[in-house]
Amino acid sequence: MKTLKTLLAVGVLALPGAALAANVTVTFKNEHASQAATYHTTNSIESVTYANANPKPSNTVEAGDTIVFTVAQITSLVTTAQIRYKIGSKQCVFHTAFTGTPPSILGGGVIPNWTKSATPSGGATCTANITSANASTFDWTVTFTMK
Repeated sequence: MKTLKTLLAVGVLALPGAALAANVTVTFKNEHASQAATYHTTNSIESVTYANANPKPSNTVEAGDTIVFTVAQITSLVTTAQIRYKIGSKQCVFHTAFTGTPPSILGGGVIPNWTKSATPSGGATCTANITSANASTFDWTVTFTMK
């Protein structure tokens, strides 16, 4: 039975599209009228995002400025990115992820799913929008906005 499970797992990974790593291009916009936003990491997801980002997210994003970076994760069927910016007591936690449902043993391709969220606190206004997604490579772009 153990051999069968191992063979099935290897077979699924050998199917086209099963082993992939989706890249996410992140745009962060600080739409505050006068204050800079500062970058913070408080958990492992944020630390992994920072480690896999190119270029690294800016520690400070001035009022009205925009930054862009890409997060690439070499994992099978999951890519995630989470960033946290603060302006004074206002905070936004932004998250985006790609998950792919593996193809069945009988065939078919990976079923993609892209998600995004923006969680405000302290009176912040935060938005997250997926602006594009590629159904072939599973790469996507997301824009995070803070006010």
